[in-house]
Amino acid sequence: MILFIYNLLLYLLSPLAIPVWILRSRTRGHAWSSFPETFGRLDIQPDRTQRAPIWFHAVSVGELKSSLPFLRKLRMSLPGVPLFVSTGTATARQLADTELQELAEKVFRAPLELSFCVARVFSCLRPRLLIIAETELWPNYFWQARRSGVNVLIVNGRISDRSASRYKALRFLFKKVLLCADHILVQSETDRERFIAAGALYDKTVTGGNLKYDFDHAASSQQLQSDLQEFIERTAADLVIVAGSTREHEEALLVPALQGVASVQERVLFVVAPRHPHRFNEAEHALVASGLKVVRRSKLGEVINFELPAILLLDSLGELSSLYHHADFVFIGGSLNKWGGHNILEAVLYGCPVVVGPAMQNFQLMTNDLKAVDGLIQVSDAKELVGVFMDLAVKGKRRYVIGKAGQEFAKSQRGASVRAASEAVRLYKKALPVRPPSTLAWLALVLPSCIWSLFARLHRYMREDGTLNSRQLATPVVSIGNITVGGTGKTPTTAWLVERMAEAGYMCAVLTRGYGRNRINYTHLLHAGDSYRADMIGDEPAMLVRKFKSSAPNTLVAVGTDRYETGRRVESRTPVNLFVLDDGFQHLRLKRSLDIVLLDASQPVGNGYTLPLGTLREPLSALKNADIVILTRIDPNLDYSDLHNIIHCQNPDIRIFEAQTVIRKINNAVSGTALPLTVMNSKWMAAFCGIGNPQSFWSQLDQIDCKIVYKRAFRDHHRYLSSELLILQDAAIEHGAEALVTTAKDIMNIGKPPALKLPLYCLEIEMQINQEKELLALVLMKLQKSPD
Repeated sequence: MILFIYNLLLYLLSPLAIPVWILRSRTRGHAWSSFPETFGRLDIQPDRTQRAPIWFHAVSVGELKSSLPFLRKLRMSLPGVPLFVSTGTATARQLADTELQELAEKVFRAPLELSFCVARVFSCLRPRLLIIAETELWPNYFWQARRSGVNVLIVNGRISDRSASRYKALRFLFKKVLLCADHILVQSETDRERFIAAGALYDKTVTGGNLKYDFDHAASSQQLQSDLQEFIERTAADLVIVAGSTREHEEALLVPALQGVASVQERVLFVVAPRHPHRFNEAEHALVASGLKVVRRSKLGEVINFELPAILLLDSLGELSSLYHHADFVFIGGSLNKWGGHNILEAVLYGCPVVVGPAMQNFQLMTNDLKAVDGLIQVSDAKELVGVFMDLAVKGKRRYVIGKAGQEFAKSQRGASVRAASEAVRLYKKALPVRPPSTLAWLALVLPSCIWSLFARLHRYMREDGTLNSRQLATPVVSIGNITVGGTGKTPTTAWLVERMAEAGYMCAVLTRGYGRNRINYTHLLHAGDSYRADMIGDEPAMLVRKFKSSAPNTLVAVGTDRYETGRRVESRTPVNLFVLDDGFQHLRLKRSLDIVLLDASQPVGNGYTLPLGTLREPLSALKNADIVILTRIDPNLDYSDLHNIIHCQNPDIRIFEAQTVIRKINNAVSGTALPLTVMNSKWMAAFCGIGNPQSFWSQLDQIDCKIVYKRAFRDHHRYLSSELLILQDAAIEHGAEALVTTAKDIMNIGKPPALKLPLYCLEIEMQINQEKELLALVLMKLQKSPD
């Protein structure tokens, strides 16, 4: 209800708020080209064959700069994972474009806090992990992450003195938000208490330290631009004082202090750096009133004679940090005019003595810590600032002692980046992302989905209760099925089981419906190696018959709609040790001795809904009737412990195994000649398939480093016409491909290919199951017993 009311208010206010927001954005330097991004339209085409990405969100320059060491650690820990970064301010965007070129695949402007905007970004990126910097607690970001199964990590979390009471008062809202966070790393114990007061869970909120202390000042000590470096050398100042990140009207408050220093130190250069570009003119006007010469950074080329004392107005971005390295002491802006101050650590880590005003609530704990070790000076007002500036200007030893104390304390507090990166890796590996339905799809299909779910439950209950009859064969039956539509690897798993049983000396028969065949009322008993067209028996049975010719030559493949009667025909003609029921979990008319259910580890339950809203054939509770679950297409780099827990919640006694498909060999589809895997590395390839999960095929090609220049996916079990293959070939040639590649299943649906200019290859895959001996032992146990 809170979510509904919150979003309703946002949409009602949007017509009035958005025009104001657009004008404000333009005055703050945002380009027109960034506005589509705020509505969730990203010029991004993530490579779906790569591992799922991470989305990192930081609004301001300060948040982004403090997070740079963490992002570098994260990149080192997950080198193959794409990183996408969103920012809120124009200056942060510019900084990210510069600093993150080697770290992030793409930097984009953060979407508006409107549900459809945020949902579009999640739909485009499909991340496994959302990382939020500091206190960007936008409800729709968190709620959409939870709907999408994306883990959420807050790093460097903090709640300022000014905001603490507001978050506590709005606990009814922020509790719903913070419950969506899987882990919260805060800067201090005070911040931890404030997050918990706002609704965060006690055990998920941990003091992790301040990322700002990990600022890599060595990496940021970039060489100044040649003109600026030459200017500083030419001025030969005895004293350089930097006022960084000054805010509205603060330059005017600084003027008396600058004049005071100029009265005791003639050869002094003041550098004043306003926080935001739109204030450069305002700052210049205030500084000119000091009577000191003022020159803008952008006009250094016009300066011929320059005498000290004088002021350099830094009307550029990205150079302030490097100038701290040249400063004798530093004033941090936003602290004289109640803005709450800005990041002091950059200057502190350079060993600069730092002076701040009374308003440092944004960095209060850090300020208090540095004051406690005499590593910082805090003044009560602009009047006191004059005396402090004049004292530091003439006392070099005092400057050294303050700077050294602050630097040593700051270095002792480092390490938060390592802790945050470690937690991010853990959450990334444990995530179980899904693709939630759109609002319109939910409204239109949720009722039919509920009805489907009800009938699926009722049907299974009536079979178990005996209201609907289930028949039993004399031979043990092992069912291999799934609970979702689409490909989960049933046919490769069926082939794996038959081949392993054949190696152990047992004869199997596969019972299959033969999906997609023309003559559905006919029953076929096929021996391994028999030649049948896919349109007569189905593509998957045809593939199994061909495959078993060499690997399990005594196997029968029995194709029939009524699996019980088909099994009876097999038993009457040829005694077998085991029936393998392909795609049989929902075929409850036939009793089975063992139920094996496959779940695709990348999308184990689809979006969690049954058909037609989701991809579940029946509710997840049906797993209580399964004996074994095999998680297929696992990624060895990920952690599936949470998925194991979800399965065990449905069936505590179920056995869980993990598997992945590997490429067995590559064949020339025309001649049937086996080829080395390296043949794929030397050519530009065009790939096509008509299988239940095309993404699995693209990923397999990526595993062997194929150079894929064109992809085309058809519906599952698609029958190819000669004209379609010729069109595919033309498209492949147009994209520069030197060969075509598809799956062994698709070759069954091609039949005899037409004369092609490009070679046609097919991949043959096999299932590789962890602890396969233990799984086979469970099957063999059933062979020693009569079917239940």
